[in-house]
Amino acid sequence: MKVSKEWLNEWIQIDVPIDELAEKITRGGIEVDDVIDYTAEVKHLVVGYVERVEQHPEADRLKICQVDTGGETNQIICGAPNVEADSYVVVCKVGGRLPGGIKIKRAKLRGEVSEGMICSLEELGIPEDYVPQEYQNGIFMFQEEKTAGSNALEALLLDDQVMEFDLTPNRKDALSMAGAAYEVRALFGGEVVLPEHEVTEKNTAEDGALEIRNEDAAAVPYYGARVVENVKIAPAPAWMQLRLIKAGIRPINNVVDISNYVLLEFGQPLHMFDRDHIGSDQIVTRYAEEDEKMTTLDGKERHLESQDIVITNGMEPIALAGVMGGAFSEVTDETTNVVIESAVFNPVSIRRTSSRLNLRSEASTRFEKGVSHEFVLKALDRAALLLEQYASGTISTPVISDGALELEDTSIDISEHFINAHLGMSLTTEEIQESLSKLGLKATAKGERLEVSIPSRRDDLKIKEDITEEVARIYGYDALPSSLPEYTKITPGRLTDEQTKVRIIRHQLESLGLSQSINYALTSREKAAQFSGPEDALELLMPMSEDHAVLRKSIIPHLVDNVVYNKNRQQKNVQLYEIGKIFVSNGTTVLPDEEEMLAGILTGDMNRTDWLGTKVPADFYAAKGIVESILEKLGLEGNVRYEQVARFDELHPGRSADVLLDNETIGFIGELHPKYARENDLERTAVFEVNLDRLLAVKQGNVVYEQLSRYPSITRDIALVVDASVAADTLVRTIEAAARKYLVDVYVFDVYEGENMEAGRKSVALRLTYLNKENTLTDEEIEKLHTPVLEALEESGAQIR
Repeated sequence: MKVSKEWLNEWIQIDVPIDELAEKITRGGIEVDDVIDYTAEVKHLVVGYVERVEQHPEADRLKICQVDTGGETNQIICGAPNVEADSYVVVCKVGGRLPGGIKIKRAKLRGEVSEGMICSLEELGIPEDYVPQEYQNGIFMFQEEKTAGSNALEALLLDDQVMEFDLTPNRKDALSMAGAAYEVRALFGGEVVLPEHEVTEKNTAEDGALEIRNEDAAAVPYYGARVVENVKIAPAPAWMQLRLIKAGIRPINNVVDISNYVLLEFGQPLHMFDRDHIGSDQIVTRYAEEDEKMTTLDGKERHLESQDIVITNGMEPIALAGVMGGAFSEVTDETTNVVIESAVFNPVSIRRTSSRLNLRSEASTRFEKGVSHEFVLKALDRAALLLEQYASGTISTPVISDGALELEDTSIDISEHFINAHLGMSLTTEEIQESLSKLGLKATAKGERLEVSIPSRRDDLKIKEDITEEVARIYGYDALPSSLPEYTKITPGRLTDEQTKVRIIRHQLESLGLSQSINYALTSREKAAQFSGPEDALELLMPMSEDHAVLRKSIIPHLVDNVVYNKNRQQKNVQLYEIGKIFVSNGTTVLPDEEEMLAGILTGDMNRTDWLGTKVPADFYAAKGIVESILEKLGLEGNVRYEQVARFDELHPGRSADVLLDNETIGFIGELHPKYARENDLERTAVFEVNLDRLLAVKQGNVVYEQLSRYPSITRDIALVVDASVAADTLVRTIEAAARKYLVDVYVFDVYEGENMEAGRKSVALRLTYLNKENTLTDEEIEKLHTPVLEALEESGAQIR
């Protein structure tokens, strides 16, 4: 919300510098994100009167203008196609400055002297998107007579600063000049003066009177309208256009501009219908029928759903309630009779419709937060009055409506003790009442309690804690007392066991060359089905977009997107990891399980050193090595084993494995399936994902140190021929089960398949290490230890070579 100080002064007199005003509003709880100062860098900007215009003799697109700038006539060369004699314009005189550091000097253009510059709105710092169509390719000209030589910024209402409010979702009341005025009143005092809005009807529309009917009171609690006849479509007055521009809205014509102007005044969205194009003498509001169609103002055909609220003429939709009007009932240059709509719609329905159709506007933003009932009729009357004043209209009927407005104040009971206990202060009842009265909240003392009346414009105040917060911010957050917490003994701060382990994991991964990635927990339905089980993902009721519609069940799809993003920017060697949550659905009535996961992705080359000519390919073994290094750091390498399995379609069936901790599957390692990799334009890529919660849950005992053995170890190599389907891990576990004692390591150092090897068979070579820490092993002892191992391997089907 952009709030002009010049406009704000019409609502409440405030005579403080803009910096002080913005600072106090920010301290009061509404952050002023930016201040736009239209006077900054501007110098010698005056109103000029164009006396005559002649064609430049040496340039077809240039004109020689004689301009009265207040007591003197200056010759100015202008290239704008719309410059004309007997008009008032904005002139920057010689020696003046414009936004952006532009200096105006005396110049000669094609042999003719130019003393100054006739300015367009863009040259005064107005963004092009906000400039009215009639001035977009030319200079600005005042519609009414001005005094030559007077201050042009004042004439343009640009002798002004505009505050940009960064509002939190609960402060919808500040989405209007009325809300901003009440906020300033609370902080600085004074009285809020509402703009004129009382009207007198002429009762001329006897034959064209409308009937309003709401078919569903939950969808449309109130719908009101007025008919204004004989309007004349023309540009809105310059002061209104410039206030809209400063608020970030582009002027269109007087009828449309008045609806936008009143929206900014009261925060109540309005809609203007062409009365003669509605198609009947009734307006009926209802929920849309499934797959009903209508064409909106942007010319697009919309397929509606049963949750959409529509405004109809009793037969077909003429507007999508709170979001956008229909094409055939819009106000055009030929419109003469106007119906003004001012209504209250179901906020949830408006939110769903605007999000689904991606139609966000000033109106939908306010409707989906809920509008203030007390301003619905005031805004309707104000718009009718402005149409009468600036569009020559005649207000032909009283308000036509259906439904009821909730105009009674609600109340919240609270006590002085409750407020002081929560704020740690000692405020009296009178001080609390004074703070609340500044906000326009009446607080009546009834014994030990206070009854606080809440007007509809502040329906964000619902519980006692809300009242406490209002007292704190108006009394001043900086007035809250500082105090140390009470304590009986001091304990040193330290990391928890889980925090320590996470730091170890991060350090290990980053020392191996992986960079951390952080992604949203929301993803698309398609990606939620990848690298995860058959369970349905948990869907949001009102997603921001289709790409953020469900909660993720795996981190890997987002990491794939990260790698693709980097690869498209010439980064071929990418290694990333992420620690984050996935969500396992337990149905729509139970909260999902949140599981902390550790995932990584590797593509290209790792540890590449060009001067040595060495590199490590990002394959299954690289990913497995990273996981093993983490397990070793956590002291879990002895608890984990790997089991080859084709778990997901996105993984290579022969290059993937489950990670098992104490025989429980906690994750997987694998290379991407070639088809999936090609779909994402990736080369050979490896990924891993493990349940971090399970790793952190394993508690380690005290570290036990052992003296290095003084006695030598003895190794024995075994070469086996087994079926190609037999995993090396199976052989290792067979050996470990058969060895009685002294076996300290089993290492696979060769696997061979191919020439001179029977089809469907492979050769596996393993190295066994035996060690007695108390004595030197003899050949006889080794033979007794090693023979049972060989026998167990033969019994399992292995052939010893």
